[in-house]
Amino acid sequence: TKASKAKFSALAGQSTSLAVLRICGGGINPPHTHPRATELLFMIEGSLKVDLVDTTKKLYIYTQTLQIGDMFVFQKGLVNYRYNG
Repeated sequence: TKASKAKFSALAGQSTSLAVLRICGGGINPPHTHPRATELLFMIEGSLKVDLVDTTKKLYIYTQTLQIGDMFVFQKGLVNYRYNG
């Protein structure tokens, strides 16, 4: 499900993206960036390990395991990935 500023006007000017993604057990969303938008992830089912690579000052990898109801923000331009172990 895609949310666009035409369908959800609160997104206008926010440089934010939203999509529904299902990662099955053992699945991975490989390392990638979003050069033009911040990504919000909201857990609606299961648990998921997320990693964010921050190189703004020095290399730092932030790891968090999300549960139902948790939200995570992947900042624009930073490498991120997910694993459903």
